[in-house]
Amino acid sequence: MYVSRLLFHTIPGRTGEVETELKKLREMVNKAGGNGARVLHTHFASLGAADAIFEQEAPDLQTLEKQIHQLTSSAEFQNWSKRMSSLLTQSPKRELYIVND
Repeated sequence: MYVSRLLFHTIPGRTGEVETELKKLREMVNKAGGNGARVLHTHFASLGAADAIFEQEAPDLQTLEKQIHQLTSSAEFQNWSKRMSSLLTQSPKRELYIVND
């Protein structure tokens, strides 16, 4: 099992809007066959940490890559991405973790 995280650094005062947009992303991920997607809001963090995180689970890397490709090639995602970029101080960063239970 893998966990993919996208880290978002928001423009001050815009985190609520980012969270609303990330909920829309969760719906798009679900349409692309993804599961276990959730939106996290930073409560306490070190200086420079992301303000919001989009997290999604995948059973293997091939499945995750297929879902990402299906999602990012859609017009809906392209429009969403344009809206999101105006709310961020930098491009989102992706982290990928192996779940060791």
